Amino acid sequence: MGLFRSLAIGLFVLAVPAALLTSNVRFAASEHRVYDYSVREYDAASKAAIPEPELLRAARELVAYFTAEDPPPLSIQVRDMAGREGPLFSARETAHLADVRDLFQATFALQVLAVATVVTIGVMMLVWWPVRALAAAALYASALTVGLISLAGVVALAGFDSAWTQFHFLAFTNDLWQLDPGRDHLIQMFPEPFWQDVTLLIGAFTLLQAMLIAGVAGAYLFLTHAQVAEPAPAGPRLLEEPIARHPRPRIPPPHPRHYIH
Repeated sequence: MGLFRSLAIGLFVLAVPAALLTSNVRFAASEHRVYDYSVREYDAASKAAIPEPELLRAARELVAYFTAEDPPPLSIQVRDMAGREGPLFSARETAHLADVRDLFQATFALQVLAVATVVTIGVMMLVWWPVRALAAAALYASALTVGLISLAGVVALAGFDSAWTQFHFLAFTNDLWQLDPGRDHLIQMFPEPFWQDVTLLIGAFTLLQAMLIAGVAGAYLFLTHAQVAEPAPAGPRLLEEPIARHPRPRIPPPHPRHYIH
């Protein structure tokens, strides 16, 4: 039972940061306002020579493509500022977006698995072990999350360009992600500074959530510490030893009286 408990706690501690991070990635990938921010903030309309409403509509089609279970091949038609209609993305960009969708879908699957692991083990710990065990495991998991996100943040701030490039080498098996900012609309809509903003936002949300969990778990452990440390109040004290019964003094029998007749 001790080994099983250690394995369960270890798996719980590892699953919490995975669940938090992938949940935030899923939210960002599924939220059209994140895409709209890039189009507006980085002036994609002037760079791509395509009206902003067309690019915003295309961004919503991208969200649907990334989040659908079995979407048709991506084909987004737009009208440029000269009034010409045509595909927004080239064949190379479309192939890369298919790779991005596969990466998102793998992340979504990992998110479901991580959340299910956290919930399952959490319920098991509540049923079989004291609540303090779950609180302690949550505190350890939060500390691990804060450490990992802090390390990633330091790396991102020190050199996001190189870290972003290394990520692409690890995440993709081809060079389709190497696009031309002067020609390819995908990178005009979502330039590298946008991805730095999103990365920092996801890291900040994950860090905040981990600190919130740590605060709740730490407060519970602190408030229940006195109850665990203080011995239970004793009930009415029973006499452990029977009352010593002193033998009654022997009274000698009265001497027989002699009567004079």
